[in-house]
Amino acid sequence: MQIDAPTARRFIQAYMAFLGSLLPEQRKQGLQTTQWLVQAREVWQADPSLLLSYRRAQADQAVALDEPMLDAIAQMRMGRWIYLKDTRSYSVFLDAQATQAYAVLGLTQRLRDVGLGGSGVTFTAGLVPLNGRWVCDGLLAEPLTLGPNYRREFNAQAQALRQQGLFSERPKNADSAKETS
Repeated sequence: MQIDAPTARRFIQAYMAFLGSLLPEQRKQGLQTTQWLVQAREVWQADPSLLLSYRRAQADQAVALDEPMLDAIAQMRMGRWIYLKDTRSYSVFLDAQATQAYAVLGLTQRLRDVGLGGSGVTFTAGLVPLNGRWVCDGLLAEPLTLGPNYRREFNAQAQALRQQGLFSERPKNADSAKETS
């Protein structure tokens, strides 16, 4: 229920390099890596043009970039997600408005193993298209556990969305990053 290790490593390397460029070193001091990465992601979300600026700056310095991974990062869907449950091959996410459901893989581990305390949790994260699948970016911010009534309601909504054809098992575009060396 996670993406393959070589793709995960490539994504993490490209994502960390990009996000790391957005915060000065003194702002990172005293923070855990995931904390400053979440802060940098918030900076990027406030100004999406920063990814294009990063690409241009790196090209000007003749730095080799993993363009497919940066393309995937550019297509990331950021938001508040409701993590409902796990199946044998993916985790089920709903967007915060419960208008779209997604089949999501973990980046380096299954989502149920990242310390959220199981399913029925809402948090802020990014969904990125990698190898034709939706993958969580691994930076889970502001987690909140849902009560049993909310979980039942959201599970029913997920079933309704599936019946309405609003369950996305795979990104629709063919531009999701492919495993290439």
